Amino acid sequence: MYTTETAAGMDVHQLTAGVDHVLGSAPGGGAGGCETIAGCAIANSLDFRLAYSQGGTYVSLVVSGFGPSSFRLWSSDGKLLQSNDSQGTTMSVWSNGSLYFRDSGGVEVWRDGVVSTFLPGVAWIRPHASPGGGQIVYAVRDSSGWAHTYVVDTTTRTVREIKATRAEPIFLTSRYIWYRGERACTEADSCGPQPPFHPSSGKTYVYDLQEGTETESVITSVIDVFPHAG
Repeated sequence: MYTTETAAGMDVHQLTAGVDHVLGSAPGGGAGGCETIAGCAIANSLDFRLAYSQGGTYVSLVVSGFGPSSFRLWSSDGKLLQSNDSQGTTMSVWSNGSLYFRDSGGVEVWRDGVVSTFLPGVAWIRPHASPGGGQIVYAVRDSSGWAHTYVVDTTTRTVREIKATRAEPIFLTSRYIWYRGERACTEADSCGPQPPFHPSSGKTYVYDLQEGTETESVITSVIDVFPHAG
């Protein structure tokens, strides 16, 4: 899958057996910038995710940028199943064939054609599913801008806080989670009196879900892991 820019926004393409066809279109994400931390609250909502579900049955596009948000869901044969550009949707993730995403009311889940509330009032940030499915790790920022990392069980909806002042969490395996540390703002950071987020500390960590322990990591960044939970 890939996207191409159009006058109206973007087209989503699917390449199958050497044949390229357009699944559909969506508005562009817009353009903008963040000159200071204090003026960049939108960073907690910015996200672009184009993804297949488990087994490739569905294709989702969930975008939140400086322009309108976009939510598209297609079957793999190109049938449009869901489309919405007005709910402020962002921060999506597939797990066990269900699509979880954030909107103005919290976290919702699309499952077998039905959308229902999953975590009401929760503004999760960049969620990632465990490799085996069944769990999602994510961050939430408190009123002082600090990140808190949580894990939620997708069956019971039981939420467990893992660590405060830790951001960008992602599963390395079903047992281990990687994340970044955060530090307090300095005057040079231009955070303002109520920062929307805090600067990276330059340190990263691995958390052991089984032992409940944290170890400093040599891994500087994680973009993705395989296999996907779908």
